[in-house]
Amino acid sequence: MNIDVGAPENLTSYRKIAIASWRHPRDPSTYSWRDFPVGAAEKFIESRDSETPLTLTHFLALALADCFRRQPEFDRFLRLGKIYPRKSTDAFITTLLRGKKGKDLTGFVLRDINSMSLEEVAAQSAGETEKLRKGEDEEMASVQRKIDILPVWLLKIVFGIQEFFGYTLNWNLEKLGIPRDRFGSFILSNIGALGLERGLIPLSPYSRCPVIVGLGKPREAAVVRNGEVKAERVVNVSMTFDHRIADGAQGALVLRRLEKIFARPEGFPEVFDALEKNGGAPD
Repeated sequence: MNIDVGAPENLTSYRKIAIASWRHPRDPSTYSWRDFPVGAAEKFIESRDSETPLTLTHFLALALADCFRRQPEFDRFLRLGKIYPRKSTDAFITTLLRGKKGKDLTGFVLRDINSMSLEEVAAQSAGETEKLRKGEDEEMASVQRKIDILPVWLLKIVFGIQEFFGYTLNWNLEKLGIPRDRFGSFILSNIGALGLERGLIPLSPYSRCPVIVGLGKPREAAVVRNGEVKAERVVNVSMTFDHRIADGAQGALVLRRLEKIFARPEGFPEVFDALEKNGGAPD
């Protein structure tokens, strides 16, 4: 199988209507965003003893994985009008590379990210990024060679065929040189690395990934605290998700959970220290 999933879920009336109304991600995008005070998160990152530099991207990747554990409505796979829960939460982290043709966007996937600590996420991310920069990621190199050779019109046809067999039929196509479930449960893109403070990122029809999150560049902003306005360092987190698998209510719960984690990260060891994920996290 291309994606390891459990039994199909029972669908609510609205979920069936949503699935019937839209094809896979071409227009059912739902957008949400929020500014989070980033001072506590940055101090928390600086306080960790890590051989590999820790970043807000690593921090947010684990925070999102925790949100997916608590809101499994987002950790789903849609095929043939049915929703399936994923057995593993996998995160795709985008990476900006500079090559002969200019800047190019690629990335890598972290499998079962909920089982990793913050330091493990940073170390694996650094290793995967280095492989991409050196061209040592065989899966990505194979995909890139195909993309470079094919004209756009033929690439559309190839993508359509891969999408049908890999996602609609859920076949594992690794023997054909096509990476297994390349984009995972969610895509995280650090758009702050491009100098952007905020941005709403579209879903990719080909990836069949139902959630993409943008992390902006931290900035100073006017914030109201105890009735007073003061300057505070904040970061914008945006989330685009497929309305056929989840609703705004679940999206709001994710943003509230992220707000708590950003405000007091030291109070969530189960998120950052690879502790047992038993739902016993502090509120």
